[in-house]
Amino acid sequence: MGPVRTSLELFDTVGMTALRARSQRLTGWLESLLDEVIADRPLRVVTPRDPARRGCQLSVRIGSGSAAELTKRLRYEHGVIADAREPDVVRFAPVPLYSTYLDCWRAAAALASTVGQVAS
Repeated sequence: MGPVRTSLELFDTVGMTALRARSQRLTGWLESLLDEVIADRPLRVVTPRDPARRGCQLSVRIGSGSAAELTKRLRYEHGVIADAREPDVVRFAPVPLYSTYLDCWRAAAALASTVGQVAS
């Protein structure tokens, strides 16, 4: 129970209001970066655009290819951790307690360089 108590103390120290505000800023910035990445690619952000209707994650439909294969490449080639929802959705989650704006930028850059290289 020690780790649970420590995490709850951390949440109490930071505060849920501050965490939610940071979550909205990080996720909004990642969304704008992903919009640039998907502009000329067959990708689509399928998470609601309204911050009040989403948490700290964005789902991207990759159109073709395996979401699992793409997340594997993102992790091993770029150090970006995302998860797959087969057959064709990749989820990115900028967690406000420990993710950074650099993490968001790295995720978008990794997606841009990797998508299209995954065979259907």
